[in-house]
Amino acid sequence: MRGITILNLLTTILMFSTATTSKSILRFSDEPSGENYVTLHPDFSLARNEFSVCTWLRRKLNTNLVGMSWFSYTAPKSRAGGILLNMASFHVMVASGVAYRLKFNTRTMHGEWYHLCYTWKSGYAEFYINGVLVPLTGLHPIGQVAVGGSIVLGQGLGSFDEQTDVMEKFVGDIYQLNVFKKTLTLQDVTEMYYNGRCVELCRALAYEVVLSWTDVLKKGEVKGAVTQEDGECDTVWDVISGAAERIVGHVKMRRLIK
Repeated sequence: MRGITILNLLTTILMFSTATTSKSILRFSDEPSGENYVTLHPDFSLARNEFSVCTWLRRKLNTNLVGMSWFSYTAPKSRAGGILLNMASFHVMVASGVAYRLKFNTRTMHGEWYHLCYTWKSGYAEFYINGVLVPLTGLHPIGQVAVGGSIVLGQGLGSFDEQTDVMEKFVGDIYQLNVFKKTLTLQDVTEMYYNGRCVELCRALAYEVVLSWTDVLKKGEVKGAVTQEDGECDTVWDVISGAAERIVGHVKMRRLIK
């Protein structure tokens, strides 16, 4: 696995196990509904030319639907620009109103944690699952993302909202969602994945954050059946016990993509 050994992984986890992030996850009700979501109003002025959105996500709905939208960002005026992330594609609408849709061909299992990272700068986008780069199809967005918009977690709203089926609203858990003002590298994403859900971002990456998980929990406006629950990060053992699971998750994803 490109130099990442079990020994190195466990050493890294033990080094950082005392610096755990906020222990709460956001849980979206097991009953899909357009009434369940969280809104935020971030300042993306530093992220309009490039950004990365990374999170740990566990969907609960046992369905073959792959279009469950869990993140959207929409500027104030219709078709002024935005971002939509779901389980099958990566949408970016630049400030000029031109929309781009990038698709990826991979599936996730319900009930399992996955680490997702979407990165973009004008003319180039990438998507990672469990530290593995996933091929994208479609034209890569060129331009800038509009500022002054709002984020909705749990569904797609605004210019991108093409969903009509309530079953395509997100059902599950979101944890450690961060938005960065830079395009993360493969090394950045891989290290984040192998450090695990329960570990703080390294100082270099924390400096690049424009919206942190703490911001989401403290500033998010919760609507409907969305709750903060225990994130299973209370002990050092919680941190260590996920090591083998992450190795398996990385290998499984590489095999699926091949």
